[in-house]
Amino acid sequence: MSNIFICPKCKNTLEAFKCTVCGHTVPQKNTIYQFCNDPSVKLDGENQYIGYDGVGEDFEPAVIYWDANNTERYGVYESCGNLIAEKFGTDITILDLGAGLGTASIPLAKNGIYTIAADISNVMLSTAVKRANGRFDNLICVRMNAYGLMLEDNSVDIVIENAMIHLVDHPEDVLREIVRVLKPGGCLVRYGSYAQPLNEDEAKKNAYCNSVLSDVSDKYYDKLTDLGYKSIWFDNHANELISKYFEPPYNERVEDFSETFTEKLKFRLHRLKTGAHSDLQDTPKDWIRQAWDMADQYAKAKYGEDYINIEGFSRYGAVLDIYKIKKIF
Repeated sequence: MSNIFICPKCKNTLEAFKCTVCGHTVPQKNTIYQFCNDPSVKLDGENQYIGYDGVGEDFEPAVIYWDANNTERYGVYESCGNLIAEKFGTDITILDLGAGLGTASIPLAKNGIYTIAADISNVMLSTAVKRANGRFDNLICVRMNAYGLMLEDNSVDIVIENAMIHLVDHPEDVLREIVRVLKPGGCLVRYGSYAQPLNEDEAKKNAYCNSVLSDVSDKYYDKLTDLGYKSIWFDNHANELISKYFEPPYNERVEDFSETFTEKLKFRLHRLKTGAHSDLQDTPKDWIRQAWDMADQYAKAKYGEDYINIEGFSRYGAVLDIYKIKKIF
């Protein structure tokens, strides 16, 4: 399937990742095809964006806390991937845009679907490579800039976009690229979850967990603000722009899937401790360390030395939001 890729030098079709026109061969780094050498984060000029080279596995603490013992635990992402295979079949091509650590890409490839895991971050994709462990010939990891996808027109059946498009300052340019590479009748798919009932005791524990999380997070950001922190955030109205190119989404729920998550506090605070949030990617590491040390000391004094293990309860199902291209496109 490599003939759906285009040469980053001359834009002609590649054959086995080599251009027969200009002779360019797409280089690899840790088996990741390097279609661009753009920086991971760009916060000036045209087409700004935030990538996660400085985040890595800390973005998804499950990789750190769980996957050492269970590399197949993908939860909502696996159940959604299975539903895509059931609904659309496996003889399709999927672009996972902003693939990150491969949490959506790997279950899709496991189902036999030709999957392109694209991200601006080599660091994130390197974890996807590690997690896949060479098991899937149908999983292609590529470093690409979403503003210029090195894929042929009308070459992809589905584009997966999970929490990526808010990380760019001109989402319409990215949406045009998504529409360009989708085949006629193709669709944009986003994964989601919906809350399922908790019993009275679980709801009480969850409310307490949320109050602790909010309290400690406020202390953390108060300290960062004192140090001079300014949030990175693109007010890009991406969801409004999606409606310009796609029909309103329809939902497909995954039947017989339910997951209970109790480690919200541990996971969320891990991301604060390590600065694994998009708004922190231009914040000095020393500020993050100072803010965390202060917030951690505060939390231990107020909630106890073992506060990090306070349980929360979330129970949820999985759902696909499916957007079909408007016929005018």
